[in-house]
Amino acid sequence: LAQEVSSERLKPSSALHPEFQGCRPTTMQYVARSLVICLVAVCGSSNALLRESPEETKLDMEYREKDSFGNTELAPACDKIQCGEYSCPTPFELKVDGTCCGYCYAPDHVIAASRHQGLKHNATGFAIEQCEGAPSTCKGPGTNVVRCFKPSCRAGDSPNCAPGACCAKCSGR
Repeated sequence: LAQEVSSERLKPSSALHPEFQGCRPTTMQYVARSLVICLVAVCGSSNALLRESPEETKLDMEYREKDSFGNTELAPACDKIQCGEYSCPTPFELKVDGTCCGYCYAPDHVIAASRHQGLKHNATGFAIEQCEGAPSTCKGPGTNVVRCFKPSCRAGDSPNCAPGACCAKCSGR
């Protein structure tokens, strides 16, 4: 029986199993060892790359959202804001409603809100036409037309259109 076992060990690998024909156990062991070494090297280098510097760790601790017990670490929005001294002129009153420092406020019936509206074109009478040779860019797309106004020239100067200009300007002397 001992002779059968020892002869079994000495058989070529192709006789043991058909899948391993042509492979020697030493070759397979070499490949397996190389694979394990490569995997260990890759895992070790990736862990080294993932380590944070002390500065990064400090920043993470300073700006973290929750502590290790799940309690919030976030400070209120106005926590580090220091409001200066201010006073509201009459009829304004200091109003603090969800803002950090408050603001001066008066209702519309006390101080009317500005409902300013722009003037219609040439309501003042100072608008003039563009120069005859004005480029197409002066016409503008849509309502973005260049508006020209009557120049107020000093004595001896007169309004003139330069080549390629949109509007007249003073020249002379």
